[in-house]
Amino acid sequence: MKLRTKIILLFNLICWALIVGFAIYISYFTWDSLRTKFFHRLEENAQIVGKHIIEEEEHINEIYYEIMRTYLRQLSAGKDYIIPIDSGQTTVKNRPSLPVPPSFYKDVISSGKAQYMHGDTAYLALYFENDHNSKDLIIVSSGRDDYGLGEQVKLDRTLVHAGLFCAVIVALISYLFAKHIMRPIAVINEGIDKISISKLDLRLQKTNDVKDEVTMLIDSFNDMISRLEISVKSQKRFIANASHSFRTPLTIIRGEAELILKEDKLSEDTVSSVQNIVTETDRIITMINSLLMIARSGLDDTKNDYHLVRIDEVLFKVIDSERKAIHHQSIQLDFDALPEDAGALEVYGNADLLFIALSNIVSNACKYGKDGDVIISLSIQKSNVAIDIDDTGIGIPDQEQKFVYDSFYRASNVHDIHGTGLGLLLAKNIIDHHDGDLLLRSKEGEGTNVRILLPITNTL
Repeated sequence: MKLRTKIILLFNLICWALIVGFAIYISYFTWDSLRTKFFHRLEENAQIVGKHIIEEEEHINEIYYEIMRTYLRQLSAGKDYIIPIDSGQTTVKNRPSLPVPPSFYKDVISSGKAQYMHGDTAYLALYFENDHNSKDLIIVSSGRDDYGLGEQVKLDRTLVHAGLFCAVIVALISYLFAKHIMRPIAVINEGIDKISISKLDLRLQKTNDVKDEVTMLIDSFNDMISRLEISVKSQKRFIANASHSFRTPLTIIRGEAELILKEDKLSEDTVSSVQNIVTETDRIITMINSLLMIARSGLDDTKNDYHLVRIDEVLFKVIDSERKAIHHQSIQLDFDALPEDAGALEVYGNADLLFIALSNIVSNACKYGKDGDVIISLSIQKSNVAIDIDDTGIGIPDQEQKFVYDSFYRASNVHDIHGTGLGLLLAKNIIDHHDGDLLLRSKEGEGTNVRILLPITNTL
């Protein structure tokens, strides 16, 4: 998830939580206030009814109750219940049929007042002591606050509509806020994308003159690029100098050794020693070339030279080169899995580098294959060109396979087979540079399978 999306979601969640919390608080506060006021009106009604009965000692007719109801309006669907009770009695025997719990009457006897809410209908009871006779009274007033309920519904509807409107406003504000916050980061990313190993002279431009965290980040990044530029220039100079300084004396040594071999009167021991000099010199030259190639593959921005490459054509050149170089004729190209569309074998890359990578792997298969067949097959795996190189040679011990990409590492079972321990590392660097994968499976004594996956026509 992108950082901008996280900021938008977090901002929205916080604001929505505040809006919902505030709406719930307002709704609950209003509901509690309306209920309290309605119970107060019921209490006023019960006081009027109870006091009138105690003082007049007679029941009021229905017209009187209607007058009271009109005076104490908003008590719709209500009714008053008059319950006589003996003085000192703790239970109510003649209870009206009301949906109230037994504790309702106990509370009114013990504390003089009780209230209960059943759905939308409120019940309030008051206890009146009658000094004129032995009968006390419990007055129960009930009613439904239609006005309050209507106001509550209106308020809740208003809060919902206001909440939805605020949610839309918050979403818009959060998007603009995140866009404003992330704009300097987006500018930095655009600048970083322009910097490559061949363009280390470029620097990030400051988005403002304020000394904030973003400006400090840009300064630190530019300082790092400056140090990297100096380091890369030093390495390039070293490689250029080493290429000349190492190869020249080795070439001279090899040339002088070959001149000695042309002499007629040489003993067998002398010829053998000089041939060893030539062989080891060639080995050192190969090692130096591989090291320099590995170094260049990390320093040169070769992607500028990428173009469409037919991988099958590169393989044909590799096979032809290996057959001539090591006289290994048992290299076979398996055409069974080739796609009908030849364009499917095109990849974006550097043909020379791919030739070197494939040549190193095929050369290893021939050297360590014990003169057995080397099978090379091409296929399409999803969006990749798959190149499988199989041999039936000595294989690699299981416990040593994790070291095969280390510099100068050679398996313990290679014995006297010539090699530098750099070919597979160079091949992997080149394949990685093409955004591909190099996978190796091997079993000691049975052979090795190397699979190379390269993205099809993917602009790297």
